[in-house]
Amino acid sequence: MALIFKTEGFESLNEQLVALSRDIRSNSEFNRFRRVMTKSVEAALEPVYRDVQSEAPYDEKNIGPIHLRDTVRVNVRMPTAKDKSSHYVNESDAIIGVVSVKKSAVSLSQEFGNSRTPAHPFLRKSLERNVDKSIGILKSELSVRIPEYVKSLSKRKI
Repeated sequence: MALIFKTEGFESLNEQLVALSRDIRSNSEFNRFRRVMTKSVEAALEPVYRDVQSEAPYDEKNIGPIHLRDTVRVNVRMPTAKDKSSHYVNESDAIIGVVSVKKSAVSLSQEFGNSRTPAHPFLRKSLERNVDKSIGILKSELSVRIPEYVKSLSKRKI
């Protein structure tokens, strides 16, 4: 089952980002801009992260120290060549954010099911429930952080 999300209003954001990319001349400016984008995406994924933590199965019988909810993590980074070979990542993507749990037979079985266990998806459902909230947070974060970044660029040029 493929998930389809419709997003709007990113044309003007793209125009702003392209204009900013022309102003990024040095490696340090690029790193500062990457931090702006990374922090914004991290903030946007926070509701998904919290939801996954609360929805991840907790095995009461497992006396071991690690449960699925203890392995939830958010990874925000620039896409690698391996990432770009995925059909989920576009060649033009500047930053990707992933909410995941430790890859194991247990986590895969919980999310997708197996021959003996029906699927109990918690990652997909958490994303579906929080997609609108995450997009709203991303818009808000970028609307604050990009003007601050532009302002700092203009101060450096003087």
